[in-house]
Amino acid sequence: MMFKKLLASAGFGSAQIDLILHQDSLVMGEPVIGRIVLQGGDVEQEIEGLSVEFCLASSFKRDNHYEAVDEVIAHIEVTSEIFTIAEGETREFPFHFKCPKLLPVSSLNTRYYFQTNMEIKYGLDSYDRDCVEVKPIGLQKNFLDGFIALGFVHHAEGYTGNKNGGTQIIKFRPTTWLKGKYDGIVFMYQPNQIQNTVSGFFELDQRTQGLSGSLADKLDLDERKGRFHFTKEELSTVERASQTIKQFIIENSINLIG
Repeated sequence: MMFKKLLASAGFGSAQIDLILHQDSLVMGEPVIGRIVLQGGDVEQEIEGLSVEFCLASSFKRDNHYEAVDEVIAHIEVTSEIFTIAEGETREFPFHFKCPKLLPVSSLNTRYYFQTNMEIKYGLDSYDRDCVEVKPIGLQKNFLDGFIALGFVHHAEGYTGNKNGGTQIIKFRPTTWLKGKYDGIVFMYQPNQIQNTVSGFFELDQRTQGLSGSLADKLDLDERKGRFHFTKEELSTVERASQTIKQFIIENSINLIG
């Protein structure tokens, strides 16, 4: 028995934890339901606490190198009660969580996960990690779905994190309309600032060809950068959002040389 306790304290044959969710896709502002299952190990162990962290992992490019972003969005205390789990015993705890609104959307670099932590007295703590997708609602959903309706897909993406402005940067690639005409269509916005508008910065980089195109590229005559500002009315539906985005790109493409 003493040998088993020694092994358990080092993590061998120790109690294990598992978060089981009813869904692996979350919608901002909506509840998440599941349960936490504890499975006793080879010996009786004292548990000092259970908690779950809702986390974001992403990265963004700055000065020709990538910076990692790791943030804890929410900390959920399941129980701070000290209890004992017997050898081979199974115990369950209900899990309830409401996904926050105004988060960056899940994309190529921006990922979300739940990390479930079990604090074991005189032993290595056990944890479980479950990846989930986070989908937008409201104006952010209409804004992003407007690009999808125009045939755009995410070609590259990053999130700067709250310490660096909380900006999500999405480079779109056209697959139907404008296919082959642009090297880059980039929109940058702050999800946590979305109330009645979606605003931020954009970059349009038209594809160049031939000698005139090479000259235009060197002189940045094929690019346009600036701010965008779309109102609640302009993003009231996905169809209206796609029309707004299309007209915006057309107007800001005038006089670009490719």
